[in-house]
Amino acid sequence: MNGRLFAPHEATVSALDAGFLLGDGLFESLRADDGAAYLLDRHLARLHAAARDLEFAEMPSPATVAEQVGRTLECAALQDAYLRITVTRGQSAAALTPPRGAPTVVIAALPAPPRPDVAAGMAARLIGPPAERGPKAKSTSRQPAVLARRKVERAGADEGIYVSKRGRVLEGTSSNVFTVREGCLITPPAEDCLPGITRGRLIELAREDGLDVREAPLTVEELLGAEQALATNAVQGLRAIRSIDGHPVGVDAKGGVFAHEGGVFARLLALYEADRAAARANRIAAARPAAGPRRARHP
Repeated sequence: MNGRLFAPHEATVSALDAGFLLGDGLFESLRADDGAAYLLDRHLARLHAAARDLEFAEMPSPATVAEQVGRTLECAALQDAYLRITVTRGQSAAALTPPRGAPTVVIAALPAPPRPDVAAGMAARLIGPPAERGPKAKSTSRQPAVLARRKVERAGADEGIYVSKRGRVLEGTSSNVFTVREGCLITPPAEDCLPGITRGRLIELAREDGLDVREAPLTVEELLGAEQALATNAVQGLRAIRSIDGHPVGVDAKGGVFAHEGGVFARLLALYEADRAAARANRIAAARPAAGPRRARHP
């Protein structure tokens, strides 16, 4: 918190913090393997761009936050960590008057949730459009998403997919959506969604590997009729979508969920996992010369 290390149960935020009182904050969440946070530089770039758009004062530099992330991960000593960076406008908020001074910066490294069975896929439900939001930012004002997630879980599904009033597919409650049609990878354009970091990297990897990728409006009919569908986010990575509102999507003749050899999803998953492994190897190699024995400061 603000550059100091705490065990999770010791960390506290002021009851007068703008994040608590007003939901006036930003966050980035991602996964880290053995101290290597995948695509951290891109997450920090988005965080700082949003902080500028929302006029956060005295924001620490990306290099400073990256150094704090490194110390937090080293202290946590987790092989597989869920990493969340939260920034609020700061303390001493009153009504809608923003506080003056530096923001509150909290970096949490916690045990990551179990990785899902990628090949099994997930069930999704279509839900109405999300609440209006401002700049393309990961805001801590998440109550509409929490309520949407509760609705999805009550329906026995794993993810909800927002649909606009015009019938355009937007995004998941915590993911971006892709479809495959005639070998082409299609995802809603940035004006229809919050473009995720994993979404952007997957687009790059797919194009580098020779796949045709398009950012184009996507209708519900096109999603339901897709050869394959998948969702991405920074914590769970890539997941197949096996059904939407009970309608099977992308299921092959044998009843599998298109993780079969030669399928586009299997190809994308291999590219993604290879990229993560390369990033981890580069991080470990860069740290090796100066690294001493690792020890956890807090159990």
